[in-house]
Amino acid sequence: MKPDQEFERIFRQEYKDITPNLIWQNNSGEYEAFGRYRIVPMRPGYQVFCSATEVGIFNSTRSALSWCIADKNSAYNTARELLTVDNKLAALTHDIEVRAAVGDRSKNPALRETILTKLESKIIHKKQLENQLSKCVNWAKYIQQRGFEDETARTGRSQPNKTGR
Repeated sequence: MKPDQEFERIFRQEYKDITPNLIWQNNSGEYEAFGRYRIVPMRPGYQVFCSATEVGIFNSTRSALSWCIADKNSAYNTARELLTVDNKLAALTHDIEVRAAVGDRSKNPALRETILTKLESKIIHKKQLENQLSKCVNWAKYIQQRGFEDETARTGRSQPNKTGR
């Protein structure tokens, strides 16, 4: 066997071993995660596919990858919450931008003040959604870290204490 063929054989074998933990960006700009997820950049965000099934559209790669991590590690409630909160946050952000633009274009100062007053509660709600999304993303990071090296496992005795009393 030629050295190049031997190297290629070894590389293919090693690649198969690390695929379940691999996240990479291919030449077309898509992200491939864990051998079964694809994150495709689109105009209004990032579309996620699990195998060939479309999961949803996320607004950032951070949220999309966190969903993949949660799904891979069977944290389905976290995955569902990530998708829901991310979509709510996107809709609310768009709503705030549109209403703020209407207020800015308005020549009537009373209407402008009314719009800005109504936006305050939406801005507060947006901040709450951002915090909730951040918690979900941090939980996914924790799950991923725990998956690589089970640092959180308790070290202890494998046998119960036996005393000679």
